[in-house]
Amino acid sequence: MKSSNPFNPGHPVSSADADRRFEAAVGRLLGIGVLVSTSCLAAGLVWALASGDNGRPRALLSAGLILLMATPAARVVLSSISYFRRRDWLFAALTLIVALQLLASVIVAFRR
Repeated sequence: MKSSNPFNPGHPVSSADADRRFEAAVGRLLGIGVLVSTSCLAAGLVWALASGDNGRPRALLSAGLILLMATPAARVVLSSISYFRRRDWLFAALTLIVALQLLASVIVAFRR
């Protein structure tokens, strides 16, 4: 069964090929997110232990934690985009609802 390629519109690919490309993109996204957040956390921890200063190292640690929490949310957004491109309206709507719930919870958390 052929469908449009969600990563290169206009070029038909098999559904299995599209799924493999999507999973590869998600894998890269998750890997990069974890690598960057781990780097921020490690650098912030080393800096805090070496200097005894809490200001800038704490900001770096906070950035690492935010990136770590944002990585799965980015997966939801990527999934939503992929479902919209495939015109899979049910899953597009469901992932969009999840993304909006995540966004609402972040907004509420920062307001308090």
